[in-house]
Amino acid sequence: MTSEQYLQHLQAVYAEYHLPFERKRSATEADLAELTMALGPLDPALAALWRMTEGSNGEQPMFQRPGFVDALEFLTPRQALAQARSMAKRAQRMWDLAGPASTDKRLTGHWWHAGWLPFASFYGDIVLLVDRHPGAEGTAGQVIAYVHDPDEIQWIAPSFEAYLQAAADSIDQDREEFLLGLLDQD
Repeated sequence: MTSEQYLQHLQAVYAEYHLPFERKRSATEADLAELTMALGPLDPALAALWRMTEGSNGEQPMFQRPGFVDALEFLTPRQALAQARSMAKRAQRMWDLAGPASTDKRLTGHWWHAGWLPFASFYGDIVLLVDRHPGAEGTAGQVIAYVHDPDEIQWIAPSFEAYLQAAADSIDQDREEFLLGLLDQD
């Protein structure tokens, strides 16, 4: 699924419940360049999404882990950079406390790698990332998640575009649950 198709899908999900789906302004090229300088090349589909909307407001979920009933916000490039710095800062402490982050061969087992790019978060307890430095059986560009309690890194999808399709399918399993926070406000 392309980034544009994903946004159109989200608009339809929101419209079904008579909720507005508001795109933020596009991310600036300067913000994307800063992110690229700090974390390396951006996934083209993720960069395209940021060029359509720089992120979501905290009350408008845009993502979900496939198979879970969570609702994650889309980080702006500046929030993504801040999240990356936070994860890098605590990576050694996490290793010392918990050992490897995963035994999945698609992952490195590390708590942080400079080739990871955060793009979505649920209050920092769940963070979705594009992984450009996978484990031996992984694929560069795969989507992974940091999950708190229990702390671990999970494999999510083989690519960002595959993740978008999986997220859309997962949201469709229970659209009302995905939007529950917004529906409870009405």
